[in-house]
Amino acid sequence: MASIHEDMVQKTKKQIQHHFIGLIEAEGFSHVSVKKIAERANINRGTFYLHYTDKYELMDHLQQELLHELQTRITAILPKEAFLALHQQQLYPPFIAIFQFISEHAHALRAILGDQGDPSFAKKIKRVFGEVLLERLISLHPAAKDEAFRMYMHAFLTSAILGVITEWLENCEEQTAEEMAKIHFQILNFISQLRTFIQ
Repeated sequence: MASIHEDMVQKTKKQIQHHFIGLIEAEGFSHVSVKKIAERANINRGTFYLHYTDKYELMDHLQQELLHELQTRITAILPKEAFLALHQQQLYPPFIAIFQFISEHAHALRAILGDQGDPSFAKKIKRVFGEVLLERLISLHPAAKDEAFRMYMHAFLTSAILGVITEWLENCEEQTAEEMAKIHFQILNFISQLRTFIQ
């Protein structure tokens, strides 16, 4: 059971992160300073330095938290179960969980992935999808032993996934996580039936 001190530490960290994200959206990461974060969070700079060395460590810590949670949710996806759900015209719960994660952290994801955030974060998200999920999918394909195929398939699929995520982040007030999961299902269903258009 967490102590009162631990609860206060976590509350302060969340407060710092919240205002840090707001500053990135308002001014851009390059213009954010520890002084501005402290002023927004209504703390002194000494309190900030108890938790983070500088804004770069804060950014890295925030990103690692997001990537770890995303990886945990992606790991729950089993390709055979996902394909079976698609075949049976059913929504796959782990897909819904990923969209719920995006919805829950939309503010932070939108800020960091945005033009004024960190350009490297998109690559990190793509790496998580590639290493955890797509590697399993690609390994099921006969061409999986071809290094060039793997490289370009990774690039194609991760870019497509990130494209859906970033588009929804711009419009996430319009669709719920469940509605996005349905749209995602429709996209996968459309792709799986592409061959019927050329027969």
